Amino acid sequence: MSTGFEKIGSDYRLQNHWIRRLIAFVIDSIIVAIGTFIISIPFTIAAAATGLPWFFFNPFIGPFFIGILSVLYFALLEYWYGWTFGKRIMNLETMKTDGQKPPLDAAFIRNVSKIYWILVLLDVIIGLATPGDPHQKVTDRVAGTTVVSATSPQASPPSTPPTL
Repeated sequence: MSTGFEKIGSDYRLQNHWIRRLIAFVIDSIIVAIGTFIISIPFTIAAAATGLPWFFFNPFIGPFFIGILSVLYFALLEYWYGWTFGKRIMNLETMKTDGQKPPLDAAFIRNVSKIYWILVLLDVIIGLATPGDPHQKVTDRVAGTTVVSATSPQASPPSTPPTL
C-alpha cells in the first residue's frame, strides 16, 4: 500500500484537498487568535491594575491558552455542525468514515493535536508518511474520521423527462 507522500506529487485532487485544509486551518487559527485576544483583555487589564507579579504575563501561558481554545473550538464545532468556519469557507466538512457527523469523542480525538502547532505538523506528516487513506492525518485514523468536500446544498438531483 502506498503512502500519501507517494501520491501527493502526482494527484491534483489530493494536492487540492490538502491546500484547502491548510487554508481552512489558517482561517480557523486566526479566529481562535482573535477570540483569545478578546478573552485576555480583561485579565491583562486586571493584572496591570492590581500590580500582580510578572508571571501573570508569562509568554508560555499564551500558547497553552490558545491550544486549549483551539482544541475546544475545533472539536465542538465539528461535533455540532460537522465543520469549522474555515472548513465551511473552503467547502470542507468532517465526518466519520461511515458518512455520519462525528460524535464528541471522535471530534476531540481528531483535534487533540491542535493543542500545540508542532503536534499538528507531526500529525499530518506521519499521516501522509504511513500507508492508509492519504486524506487522513493520524488522529483522523484513530478517531475514524475524515475531511471531505462538502456537497452543495443547492445541488438537486437531475430531473427526469416527462412521460408521454
